Amino acid sequence: MNVRKPARNGKVHVKREMCETCIFRPGNLMHLSKGRVKQMVRQATKAQSAIICHETLNGPQAVCRGFYDKYPTQPLQLAQRLSLIEED
Repeated sequence: MNVRKPARNGKVHVKREMCETCIFRPGNLMHLSKGRVKQMVRQATKAQSAIICHETLNGPQAVCRGFYDKYPTQPLQLAQRLSLIEED
């Protein structure tokens, strides 16, 4: 079964650590076009959502650790306050 959401089993799954090629690490390790990360952050924060870690796109998904640490959207804050964050 291919789970396509970071929220499952009553928890919001977040990567325990930033992956080696995290878009929030210095440099452009994912070789994204200029401004793409800003665009992704703008879309996610406007929607009160999150960016999914690219390493988890083909299986059970988890919120990107870099995004989680830098952009605590209201739903992520609420999940944390309710102890509903599970680190993967």
